[in-house]
Amino acid sequence: MENGKNVTVLHKIEGLEGRNVVIAFGKTRAGKSTFVNDAHGKKVVKSTMSVMSDTNDISYVNQPITVNGADLILVDTVGLGGSGEGHDRSSFAWKWLEILHPGKKRKSPLKPTVKGILYFIDIMDGAVNEDNIRNLETFKGLVGEEVQESIIFVTTKWATKAEPRNRKIHESHWVGWGQKIGKDFPRASILRLDDITGRLDEEDLSKLSLAERTKEEGEYHSNAMRVLQQLLTKTATQPILAQREMYAGGKGMKAGQTTLGMTTVKYLSEDIERTRDHKIIQRLKRAIRAIKNTVMMKTFFPTGK
Repeated sequence: MENGKNVTVLHKIEGLEGRNVVIAFGKTRAGKSTFVNDAHGKKVVKSTMSVMSDTNDISYVNQPITVNGADLILVDTVGLGGSGEGHDRSSFAWKWLEILHPGKKRKSPLKPTVKGILYFIDIMDGAVNEDNIRNLETFKGLVGEEVQESIIFVTTKWATKAEPRNRKIHESHWVGWGQKIGKDFPRASILRLDDITGRLDEEDLSKLSLAERTKEEGEYHSNAMRVLQQLLTKTATQPILAQREMYAGGKGMKAGQTTLGMTTVKYLSEDIERTRDHKIIQRLKRAIRAIKNTVMMKTFFPTGK
């Protein structure tokens, strides 16, 4: 289903089989949609400076972008632990399990449709806190360890060297993130985006002359292309973990049997222990039951067709 002239809602990853897919993950407001626009050199997905997420669907840009001779399809995702409806980690898990499920009639071997993964980190978002750790563990449950070399963690929203106080804070955050990622994703890469050029917000961009704005946005495009060029040096050679698990599990596979499902249940259970609100507890318990007991095939093919 098309979601505007530029993007299409992603319902099944199989629909992009044979193409070079790059997925942008990360917390709400980390810069995923902005990066997609920068890479394309124009606004193809919604992106504002709002504190709320602009992305409500997992969608891909219809027009591929050519990098080093390869045509890439960029997928923009909802934020992990985001501010909008359906942006919590359990909803994130459900959406991706549905998208990655191989389908009832599939007989051919799985292929690595997802060739590269970008995980965006707002460097202003403090060092590694509990919420970010949960996001990373959820992400790891989705993609697994085997594709780590095709993952780049992209830090965004850096202060320039002309802002020494903020820059010092960001550098300390960089150390914290580097240590956490080095421990949990040892074969992945982490880099800085726009840390040399800096980045203007939309209000400041609007004050520039056309020539100045064109130059500024050209730098953002170049920065994004460098990230994609690095990503293509080590593309994935097999499907991500959740996709492999569901393919191997067959018709009777339950959501709670996947690593992503088990990780989600763990955090939902922890949240139950932390609250005394009866309504919240009941909602969390329903979510746990659904993940543990739902057979994936029945969920996605309820009519048996």
